[in-house]
Amino acid sequence: APTAGFRGETRAVTGATGRHRRGRFERRRRRARASVRGGIRKAPTLANAMATAQEWRERGNAFHTRKEHARAVECYTSAIGLDPNSAALRTNRAAAHHASRDFAAALDDARASVALDPSWAKGHYRAGAALAAMDRHAEAADAFRSGLALDPSNQMLAQGLAAAEKAIADTPVDATDCKTRGNAAYAEGGYEEAIGWYTKGIAMMVKQSQPTHGICVYSNANVESLATLYVNRAECHRQLVDMRRVVEDCESALQLAPRSFKAHLRRALAMEYLEKYDEAAAGFKAAMAIDPSGTVASEGLRRVAAYKEVDG
Repeated sequence: APTAGFRGETRAVTGATGRHRRGRFERRRRRARASVRGGIRKAPTLANAMATAQEWRERGNAFHTRKEHARAVECYTSAIGLDPNSAALRTNRAAAHHASRDFAAALDDARASVALDPSWAKGHYRAGAALAAMDRHAEAADAFRSGLALDPSNQMLAQGLAAAEKAIADTPVDATDCKTRGNAAYAEGGYEEAIGWYTKGIAMMVKQSQPTHGICVYSNANVESLATLYVNRAECHRQLVDMRRVVEDCESALQLAPRSFKAHLRRALAMEYLEKYDEAAAGFKAAMAIDPSGTVASEGLRRVAAYKEVDG
């Protein structure tokens, strides 16, 4: 008897062969109907992708607000995967990276957002903020200026530029500049500020040295300058009555300049305060050997001798 085949075809089937073919047709027909009933998954439309990206962005915003920045980054990354041309998503992720103190990643995202949309002022702000956090203040100022050119009334950009310009003004040119600024602060009684400047100068000189087998090598001029920075910082510590740090800085200076009169003298004064009279006496004597006319050292030696007699 005729029977309907797949796609409406009519075939005459008889015997065992017919039953086999009929069963095969029925299986095919059932699969076809099931696929129609269940529907075939389609690729998401652009509108669906955007909606999903927005959902990921909102999740990221929620995590960012709760200071769960690593999870926020994950959500923004998922959103970017669905909407890779969104400058806003890049700055969202830049903000999360910045909050996680991953400033390099924040800068990468900020620059990517500007590449996608050069008129996106927030991208310039995020770049400036990341650069400022990495102490690249001149570049940060340029980024903030670029943002302000697009959005002149933006207070965040204006504040960022003001902070960057102040940081540039406060950034020393070299170790000598640090010493000059430290001396000025010391003269005004700003001992903590002076310590900060001397410390920056020391760090700059150490960074500029040429390590050889793990040992920093300095020129003669740099040795004297570095020793002076240590001695000056020691005097600030002495004014703040932090005698142990006075000793530490003076000993660092003496390693560089063993005949530093001020290093011997200030170390001796600190040892006297700490009631380490033998070491104080040795320090005063060393200072007098360098400059016999120094009255502070000779008077210190007499005081220490008197203390030792009383203790004895």
